[in-house]
Amino acid sequence: MRKGIIAATVAALLLGGSASAQVKIGFHAPQSGPAAADGKSSTIGAEIARDWINAKGGVLGQKIELVIYDDQNKPDQSVPIANKLIGQDKVVAAVSGSYSGPTRAAAAVFQQARIPYISAYGVHPDITKEGNWAFRGVQLGPPQGKGAAKFIFDKFGKVKITMLTMNNDFGQSIADGFKEEAQKLGLTIVKEYTFGLGERQFGPIVASARADNADVIYAIGYYFVGGPLVAQVRAGGLKQPIVAAQAFDSMKLIEIAKDATEGIYIVGGMDRGRTTPPDFQPYLAEFKKRAGYDAEAVSANCYSSVMLMADAIKRAGSTDPAKIRDALAATKDFPLLTGRLGYFSAVGELYSPLEVTQVKNGAFVGVTVIDDQSLLAPPK
Repeated sequence: MRKGIIAATVAALLLGGSASAQVKIGFHAPQSGPAAADGKSSTIGAEIARDWINAKGGVLGQKIELVIYDDQNKPDQSVPIANKLIGQDKVVAAVSGSYSGPTRAAAAVFQQARIPYISAYGVHPDITKEGNWAFRGVQLGPPQGKGAAKFIFDKFGKVKITMLTMNNDFGQSIADGFKEEAQKLGLTIVKEYTFGLGERQFGPIVASARADNADVIYAIGYYFVGGPLVAQVRAGGLKQPIVAAQAFDSMKLIEIAKDATEGIYIVGGMDRGRTTPPDFQPYLAEFKKRAGYDAEAVSANCYSSVMLMADAIKRAGSTDPAKIRDALAATKDFPLLTGRLGYFSAVGELYSPLEVTQVKNGAFVGVTVIDDQSLLAPPK
C-alpha cells in the first residue's frame, strides 16, 4: 500500500513537472550604455512575442521562458552571456536583440555548442559565417545598401551623392553594398564622411558637405545619432533629399529632429499603415501600451525573430536543438512585421523584400517595396 502511494506521488510529481516545464529561449540586448534605447525596444518586442505565444498555449504544450541578459552592446559581455545561457540556463535556442559586434561574438559560442541562434537585426555578414547554426532575421547589410542605391537611381537618376556613414560593423556593411551597386548604376559618390556611435556634433561634416554640391545625401546610422545629424544638416543649409538606412526607423528620430525629418526616405523602414500580417496593427498598439512610445523596426524584428524561433520549434516537434535548426533552415514564406521571409539560404541568410518609407507630416508612410531577387538575393 505504502509503495503504491509513493509511486502515485512520484507519478503526480512527474506529471506536474512536465506540465510546468518551459521551453527556454535565450535573449540578449543592450539594456544599459549608449545603445540602451534600442535594447529596451528590442526586449519589449521579444516579450510581447513570448506573452502572445504563451497566451495561445505555448509550444509543444509548454510555455516559453525568455531568459534575458544585458550585453551592454559589448562583445566581451555577449560571449560570457552566451556561455551562461548554454551552460547554466540550458536554453534550446537563442535570439540576439543586439547590434552586430556583440552578435558576431556570441554567434561563435552558439555555433560551437550547436544551439540555433537568430540575429534579429544585426546586419554584419560575418554573423552567419561561423557555421550553420546562426540565422539572420533581417536583410543582410550589403543587400540593404544595394537596395538603397537602386532606389536612389530609380527615384533621382544618375546623381552625385554625399555619404554619411556610421563607423561600425552596421554602417560599414551597408556602405559596402551601397558603393558596389552605386558603381554599377553610374552613381557618383562625391565623398564619404564617417562618424562614431557617440558623436552628436556634426558641424565640421556639414561645413565640408556643403562644398560637395551633391544631389542626394545617403545616411547610415542609428536614429539617436541620426536625429542630431539630420537636424544639423538641415540647419546648415543642406536641402538635398536624404535617403537613410533602416536604423533611422524610429518615431524618436522625428521627436529629436522634428521638422528637419520631413521628406526623409528610409530604405528598410516599416510602413505603419499596413494591415498585414494580421498581428501587425495589434503589435503596434501593444508596444505603445507597454513602452509609452511608438514601435520601431528593431522592436518588430525582435518580435518576429522570437515568433520565428517558436514556429521552428513547433514544426520540429521537439526541443532538440538540431531538429530546431533544421526546421529553421526549411522556413518558407514566414510573415514578418517588417515584411516577408521568403526563404533562408544555405548559410542562414534570408531573402526579404525591402520596404521604403518616407516621413510625411510627422509619420512614416509607405512609398514602395523593393522585391528584386537579382539585387537582394542572399549569398548561397
